[in-house]
Amino acid sequence: MKKDSNMFNDNSIETEGVPADKTAEIPKVVDSTEEENAKKPLVLFGREFSRKQVCAAGAGILCAALLIGGGAYAISHASWTGDSNAPAVSQSKDDEKQDMVLTLEVKADGWDADTSTPVIAHIEDADGKVDFYTAIAANKQVTVEVGESGTYSVTLIPPVNADGSTYKAASSKVKAGKDDKKTNGTVITLEKVDADKVTKDDLTAIAKDVAAAVKKGDSTLTGDRGAALAKMFEDNIKKNPNADADAVEKETGKAEETAKEDKSDAKTPETSDNKKNDSDSSNGSKNDSGNGGSGSKSDGNSGNSGSSSNSGGSSKKDETPAHQHNWVAQTKTVHHDAQYKTVHHDAVTHQVWHDAVTEEHYICNQCGADITSDPWGHLDAYDHGGYHSSYVTVKQGYYETVTDKAAYDEQVQVSAAWDETVTTGYKCSSCGATK
Repeated sequence: MKKDSNMFNDNSIETEGVPADKTAEIPKVVDSTEEENAKKPLVLFGREFSRKQVCAAGAGILCAALLIGGGAYAISHASWTGDSNAPAVSQSKDDEKQDMVLTLEVKADGWDADTSTPVIAHIEDADGKVDFYTAIAANKQVTVEVGESGTYSVTLIPPVNADGSTYKAASSKVKAGKDDKKTNGTVITLEKVDADKVTKDDLTAIAKDVAAAVKKGDSTLTGDRGAALAKMFEDNIKKNPNADADAVEKETGKAEETAKEDKSDAKTPETSDNKKNDSDSSNGSKNDSGNGGSGSKSDGNSGNSGSSSNSGGSSKKDETPAHQHNWVAQTKTVHHDAQYKTVHHDAVTHQVWHDAVTEEHYICNQCGADITSDPWGHLDAYDHGGYHSSYVTVKQGYYETVTDKAAYDEQVQVSAAWDETVTTGYKCSSCGATK
């Protein structure tokens, strides 16, 4: 065996040419310092690993060097596995990290646990070993078991609220961690889209996504639970006035039929819990959502996800999970008449001036009588001499008010007539119970 200056120092042990059955006889020279170093964890690529883990993943020569030389030997570069992007240590199926989870919180303003559909999360790993959908609650932290450590792709099918509003789809890369309640979860905030802003195509696309999710769904999306969830999506989507009811019914109908078959093409994660329960489970993982497969762990308020079970895949246990009501709002339409009020308008007028009216009168010079009607007769009769004229006002000047527009009362609309959808109660879509 040739020595590599990048990996070993001059104290490495030569074994080339020694028969395989004699190599065990070669004495190992290890002083007390080396023994202490051999017990210390190794730090590779920013992470701590036991030498046993490194030995399990690396070449035997490298393992021997690390055990004998403690921390004195260095790896020259990350490509010792043959792939610079490969993890430093391959995980064993029996390793405790086989029970890793994704800790998530999906924030959705206006989401209601009783009347809104759940969020559907599509979980995928990089190499295609994990590929499944699960239903989770919004506005609370939940965990989804993924088995191995690593980074997973989480794509969300947005929920639909009882008024037909929904949210923009979102996705995120989420790193798996231990379910020890100490991990800070990944928060994904969904942007709300009001009912009148959601298009027909958007609503039909959600129905199609639900149908696709059921085909690869875990226990939250299969069986009666999955069928009820699909029906809830249908009901809430159809409450949106922009929805194409026929297209939505077609897609959600497919989802209901698929769910009732109670089987799935999901690639659920392989966990150490599965290894302990191979006799009870075919391909699923520990799941708090009921009927097998990998799913979300929450306290039951996630729409269609609910009670605990360790069954997986299509196999079932004798214990039947307690029924959880899937409450759907019952509504009626109330008509409101238009509202009016009376507004009075005063008359519109303007002022017109009329000049005074005068006339010329004749006045007797002697007696002062007004003799306009017969001046000469008066003078002859009374032997009065002469008269004079004077202007007399027969009509005074005055202002006249002229009406341009008469006063009137007008009925003015305060609010238009409208129809209101009122919630009258709730009914379970599965068993028919009401509240």
